[in-house]
Amino acid sequence: MKDSIYGTLLQLTACPSITESEEERDMAKIIYGMLQTIPYFQAHPEHLLLHRIDKDNLYAVMALLKHPVPKKKTAILISHFDVVGVEEYGFLKEYAFDPETYTHKLKDIHLPEEAQKDLHSGEWLFGRGTMDMKCGLAIHMELLQYYSGHFDALDCNLLLLTVPDEEGNSKGMLGCGEKLVEWANIFELDFHILINSEPIFPLYEGDTRKHIYTGSVGKLLPMFFCVGKETHVGEPYGGFNPHILLSEIHKQLEVNPKYCEKHHDFVCPPPTCLKQKDLKESYSVQIPRTAVAYYNWILLKDDPQTVLKKMTQIAEASVKRVLSERKERIEHFQALSSYAVADQSWNIVIKTFEEIYDRVLDTHGQSFQNHLNHKISQWIKENILDSRELTIKIVDEVCSYYPDKNPLVVLLFAPPYYPSAWNQGNSEKECTALKAAKNLVDYSQNTLDTTLSISPFFPGLSDSSYFGIKKGTKIADALMPNMPVWNRTYQLPLEALEQLDIPVINISTFGKDAHKYTERLHLPFSLEITPKMIMYYLENL
Repeated sequence: MKDSIYGTLLQLTACPSITESEEERDMAKIIYGMLQTIPYFQAHPEHLLLHRIDKDNLYAVMALLKHPVPKKKTAILISHFDVVGVEEYGFLKEYAFDPETYTHKLKDIHLPEEAQKDLHSGEWLFGRGTMDMKCGLAIHMELLQYYSGHFDALDCNLLLLTVPDEEGNSKGMLGCGEKLVEWANIFELDFHILINSEPIFPLYEGDTRKHIYTGSVGKLLPMFFCVGKETHVGEPYGGFNPHILLSEIHKQLEVNPKYCEKHHDFVCPPPTCLKQKDLKESYSVQIPRTAVAYYNWILLKDDPQTVLKKMTQIAEASVKRVLSERKERIEHFQALSSYAVADQSWNIVIKTFEEIYDRVLDTHGQSFQNHLNHKISQWIKENILDSRELTIKIVDEVCSYYPDKNPLVVLLFAPPYYPSAWNQGNSEKECTALKAAKNLVDYSQNTLDTTLSISPFFPGLSDSSYFGIKKGTKIADALMPNMPVWNRTYQLPLEALEQLDIPVINISTFGKDAHKYTERLHLPFSLEITPKMIMYYLENL
């Protein structure tokens, strides 16, 4: 099996399936074609599907291995086949999707010490997609091939699901929710477990443990939109620069452990800024009127309402500090000069997007709603904005109609949203999945000479988050009013996802440096140990 997995891995990595590229679309067709060569799917073509994701011209692949002895119990093997870009590969980027050549070329490059050591060990394969996560997909494909001739080893059906756009907005997974529910009804499937193969990686420098994860963290993208008061740079105290507000918010929030959730010894990564800018389109000696930033915020238990409360507290503390410092600086300036400064006692308000929008609608009525709908339709039709930039356009347009022209901070969310997937042992399926995980730890120690550590959350984002969603209506009620692109360019099929209430586990390959030019896969563990672990888990579930 090892050689076959390796060959499949090289076939998959050869396609530069970067998120939102034409090759990402081609990748699905390549995978579909490879699965068509398996005799089982030649005999059962209705069990193999190239699934189009809505109107986005993206495709996922679904492949069902249905047990000859009728069974409802089904395990899903999920993966994604898109990868991030390769600009950081520099002059070697033409080899990024040829792992064997790239690994050889790196021998002439001065690498970081740990990567250099791994390279010369001969046990690591470098290149884009080797670790994240085409080897996991290659193993899943090989397992379909194997079990199609060894059904007697299983007591369940197997459903392979591999999707695009996991590195972007998870359009692939979200576009497959309803199709999974449909297949469950058509083929009489009862989903018992979702096995993901996102790569295992060290959680910190010097971490040598191999982890399996019985859940996955969630994520929100909170946005702070700051509106100032314009003025000439020669009279800076006559206006209010929104950057000072945004800078203080950033200082309060950026990598601040205060906003890390914790569960036992697992601690979420802290929030970090993904974008910060003002909206001036050209140079002038007028200070910016608006500035915006949004943050990657990892979740365990917190829901959108809880995060919104924390955002409010951050904004309140920031406004208080900015106004206090501004008063001190004006007094200092007046002591230095003979100029009189007509300081304005700014009343900086903090509002949610919902509050701003409702006030504008009350003020301007349906004509504003018609205007905004027209603008949004134009922006979407131009197809030049991603969902974050469209969010910024919408809030800026709404704020321009807001009747109070004093400075303010608007709190809202941009997509995507990932709920946390957490196995708390509250159902028979969850208890079974946890017990099987503990059995896998014993098996790996005693038979594979591999020590595994069970962690409740995969620390990177993954499509596992969309399984086991509960209280979908509550999620929608919390997000919809303060996520301007909700049901415009971003949808969560909550009704379907609530029906996919399935325990998740991540059993995977081992690698390092995802999304870096030193991305690499540990071949002995990934090609020999990982398949045995997944097979043991499936056969003993």
